[in-house]
Amino acid sequence: MCQELGDEETMTAYIEDSGSTSLCMATTGAGCNPREKSYIDKFKGDHVRDITAQYDRLEKMKGQSMKADLISWIIKRKKILKQLIVAAEDVPNDEL
Repeated sequence: MCQELGDEETMTAYIEDSGSTSLCMATTGAGCNPREKSYIDKFKGDHVRDITAQYDRLEKMKGQSMKADLISWIIKRKKILKQLIVAAEDVPNDEL
């Protein structure tokens, strides 16, 4: 483990942010922690417009003053929502 990034959680967050990626796969739940899985369950199966509305709400929070852990959670939720939006858009209309 490198000294600059400290613990594994900090290192993972840095890599995810720098690479604009996520270890949590919203479509399968692989690599997700319990909090992320619970959030995914909340929106899985929702219509793409509802998921997009939630994403937009979180996007509007960007730049507001808040604690680092809350900023991190907002970023994680946005990544999850992006994945769910893509998955929902890939579903044929007759399955919605």
